[in-house]
Amino acid sequence: MKKLVLLAACMMLASPLQAEPAYDPQASADRTMKVKDANSDGVIDPAEYEHVAVIQFNKIDIDGDGMISGEEMFAHRYAGRSEMDIKSPEVKKSIITNIMKRWDANKDGQISMDEKLEPVRNDFMRIDRDLDKKITREEVVSFWERKQAELKKSQQEGSGKDRD
Repeated sequence: MKKLVLLAACMMLASPLQAEPAYDPQASADRTMKVKDANSDGVIDPAEYEHVAVIQFNKIDIDGDGMISGEEMFAHRYAGRSEMDIKSPEVKKSIITNIMKRWDANKDGQISMDEKLEPVRNDFMRIDRDLDKKITREEVVSFWERKQAELKKSQQEGSGKDRD
C-alpha cells in the first residue's frame, strides 16, 4: 500500500518536469476574460473575479451547509472516475488529507467560503499589476507569461540544464 502511494506521488512530481508548458498565455487570457468578465466590459473587477469561485464553492458544497468537507472536495475532484481508480480507503484518506492541508487554513476539518476566497483574492492582487482593482486582458497575459517563465525555469533547474 505504501509503495502504491509513493509511486503515485513520484509520478505526480515527475510529470511536470518532463512536459513543456501546455498552455498559451494569449489563449489562457482569452479563456479567463470569457469566464470572469461577466459584464463584458473588457476588465474584471474583484466581484467578477470572486463570483466564479462562489459558484464553484456552492457546487462543491453538496449538502448546502455553507462548508465544504473533505469528502465533498474529494467527490468534486474525482467526479466521473471509476471506483477502480481509488482502490483503497487509505489512498482516499491520503488524498483527502492532502486536499485539506491545502485548503483548510484554520484546520477545523472544513473549508469555509472565506478559506476558498482568500487564495482567489491573492490571485487577483498578483494579476492586477497596476493595483487599480481592475484586471485587463493584458495583465492576464502578463500573469500567464510570468507563470510560464517560472515553470520553464523550474524545469531547467530540475533537469540540471543550467548547471556547470
